Amino acid sequence: MNHPEGPSRRSFALADHMLDAAATYSLRDGRFHYINDAAERIFGVGREAMLADPRIVNECVVEEDRPAFAAFLRQADAEGAATAEFRIRRPDGQLRWLAARAFPVDGSGEPMRAAICEDITERKSIEQALRESEQRFRLVAENIEEVFWIFAPDGTQIHYVSPAYERIWGRPAEELYASPFRWMQAVHPDDQLKVLEAVTLHQAERPLETQFRIVRGNGEVCHIRHRSAPIRDTTGSVVQVVGMTEDVTEQKRLERQAEESARAQRDALVREVHHRIKNNLQGVTGMLRNYANQHPEVVAVINEAIAQVQAVAIIYGLQGRPGAVRVELVDLLKEVLSGIGQLMHAGIEFRDESQSLGYKVVVNELEAVPVALVLNEVVFNALKHGNARQTPVIDLRIDIARERVVLSVTNGGHLPDRRKRPPQGSGSGLQLIRSLLPRRGAHFDLANGTEGVIARLTLEPPIVTLKC
Repeated sequence: MNHPEGPSRRSFALADHMLDAAATYSLRDGRFHYINDAAERIFGVGREAMLADPRIVNECVVEEDRPAFAAFLRQADAEGAATAEFRIRRPDGQLRWLAARAFPVDGSGEPMRAAICEDITERKSIEQALRESEQRFRLVAENIEEVFWIFAPDGTQIHYVSPAYERIWGRPAEELYASPFRWMQAVHPDDQLKVLEAVTLHQAERPLETQFRIVRGNGEVCHIRHRSAPIRDTTGSVVQVVGMTEDVTEQKRLERQAEESARAQRDALVREVHHRIKNNLQGVTGMLRNYANQHPEVVAVINEAIAQVQAVAIIYGLQGRPGAVRVELVDLLKEVLSGIGQLMHAGIEFRDESQSLGYKVVVNELEAVPVALVLNEVVFNALKHGNARQTPVIDLRIDIARERVVLSVTNGGHLPDRRKRPPQGSGSGLQLIRSLLPRRGAHFDLANGTEGVIARLTLEPPIVTLKC
């Protein structure tokens, strides 16, 4: 290659092996004095042609970029050094991006400039792809209903938060870049500890999903579902965490509505079943009464059976009432007293302490039937074996400290001497009571009192629960 005599031959020998295009040109007439092999490869034009006519290079520059290229040459002419980026179109149609820089060189008295052009087409393609990728990301992130987050593993820095944050939290997203934990101020006080622990301790370990509530400035409570996942580098270290947060308040409302509807349907079905069972049991008591009327010799036995069936029917009747969600002991006892009183044509005095204390005694639904039968036997036996001249008295007392209720039935009469009476529970009524009593939470005993025989039934959790 013909090297000019002015500049150092060693410099041009180095330029001959460069991957970037290199050339020197005169400021006096703009003609090239030197062009390396890489320039021919990058521009796709023969070196001899460019040496013969420097306008070929200008014609390769894409028309839209020619003003920038001309400004680059003017700056190099006036100031000695200049940089620019522009596109060229080779004769074969390929479009290439070049990054050019110019600087002064020794031209043995003649003003000269050197220019080096790096082919940056691949870099520009990557940059363009990144820009398009970022545009697509922002197009998605800024138009979805959920909040999209990118933050440091420990949550102390927010790298990005989408505009949906402003809609859900009702606060500007920009404040998070300066105060990354500002969003925590809106978290419901009851949920803050759980959320803080999840964000600071667990979200950098594994994919995480948590739900919590936030309170907006107007006092509105919103239900939030937050999901996050750690992003790791090639060494496995967590470098970022991405998260997606959505407002699930409406979803929660619909779920509650569906649950309430299903519960209402279930309750209606259960009430209907209880109502039908009660009706069927009342039908049984009707048949038993007819049989007793036809066979007076077994009236006592039949009445006892009727009372037992009525006790079970009472439970189903109470549970079948509209809006009934629990069986209260007082309601159950009143129904039992009413049924037995009509059956035996006798009255019973009821003293209820629960009303004055303001407590309600709720019977465990699973134990309601055996409790009803036990109450029936206690009351029935009081009338059956009591003094006909003395009305039995029922006392319902609540032991708040021990969370229990004591039901005492007092009737006239006196228990025989222990040595002369049968073993405890040997009577059919007592045997039934003791067989029906739940193993836990219930106790029954008989004793002589100043006013007669006292039958005492004690009920406590889990058989009953005291409610204010």
